Amino acid sequence: MHIALVAVTPERWAPLSLPIRGSYDRLGSIDFITPDGLTAQFVIGFARMVKAGRVLAPNASTELAVFARGPGLEALLKLFARVNTDSIWAPSPFTLDGRQMRQMLIHADAFEALAPEVPTRAPEYEVLEQQLHAAPIDPLAREMFEDVIVGDDALRLRASAALTRVAALDAWLTAHARTWAPGNETGQYYTSIDLEFALAARRDLAADPALVRVIDGVIAEREHEAEEDRRQQAWEDRVFGRS
Repeated sequence: MHIALVAVTPERWAPLSLPIRGSYDRLGSIDFITPDGLTAQFVIGFARMVKAGRVLAPNASTELAVFARGPGLEALLKLFARVNTDSIWAPSPFTLDGRQMRQMLIHADAFEALAPEVPTRAPEYEVLEQQLHAAPIDPLAREMFEDVIVGDDALRLRASAALTRVAALDAWLTAHARTWAPGNETGQYYTSIDLEFALAARRDLAADPALVRVIDGVIAEREHEAEEDRRQQAWEDRVFGRS
């Protein structure tokens, strides 16, 4: 899941977007996304802010210009990813109304496990409006997604489910003395390293059954991949006569 963030203070962040589900591209972003009304609202709202001159990205001017010329989800995610990965090495200004923006990525199954019950029917307009304004998102996010309130049933249902899950993650963070925070890590890791990450996460989150179930699934996948890697290596050693 990709969630854009905006700084509330230098130490505190809040969601700027509703979550977008995809596959980690190992370059600091996601791909294989199925666009829907929520992704369209993100693109439209952000494009409106760019056109008004409210967005500055001096170290990613090319990516910003590409998005401004032809607003689209891929271009917007590339802009966030460029700034996020650049910030590993040096400060990389990327502001909306003078406030820094970044992104976070979270395992989609873990994110959804924190809110096992989400709406199954579209809320009425007034109910969704109340949910949007009570959600733990930044006012700039409410500005960007305000139009979901008058959307069709499918859009209102997706928005309500997304807001429910964001609220659940916010509650989990608060309960564990954590806060919303961008992650600037990017890279491609061997299966063994991914497995180490998963095992460490299981130790850290052992008291949370919902997350442990997700992590156990990840561990099983990584162990299967590791076994496949060992078989492939053994086959190559036999074929090429390696000792």
